[in-house]
Amino acid sequence: MNISFKGFVPSYDKYLSEINSDESLTKFVSFNPSDSRFIFLDDEFVGCYKTMLRDDDLPDREIYIGIKKEFRGKGIAKYVLSTLTNNIFESDNACEFVHVSIDKDNIASINLAKSCGFEENKDLEEELIKDGDDRTLVFSSKRKINENKKDMTI
Repeated sequence: MNISFKGFVPSYDKYLSEINSDESLTKFVSFNPSDSRFIFLDDEFVGCYKTMLRDDDLPDREIYIGIKKEFRGKGIAKYVLSTLTNNIFESDNACEFVHVSIDKDNIASINLAKSCGFEENKDLEEELIKDGDDRTLVFSSKRKINENKKDMTI
């Protein structure tokens, strides 16, 4: 099986509707045509992702991933996170850190971040707490993740 990433085309509106109607995916982030990419396993839609600058003053990037419930636990999110992190570090020399924000009750995503080499970032979490968000953990990676991103199959 092969994982691929695709940009928005009008026929993908149905996929956006599917993702945005799942509160487990959109509780903290929304996916839309202008900033989201689509994840396919072979030819089947499995989720969305987007990357964005974390802050206007810093070159850090943040990754958001939403995988449909029936495809969770199959290694897809690990492949996506590893691939995107590697791609960011390879293409953006100014980027020092890649971050993921995770609800503190989402144990599977916390374990995913750790398995991809991300470490909890207490400094950024303290900033969130000061802004009134005590539900979010932030994990950061400064090193490249060694995944065979081009040939990985699941």
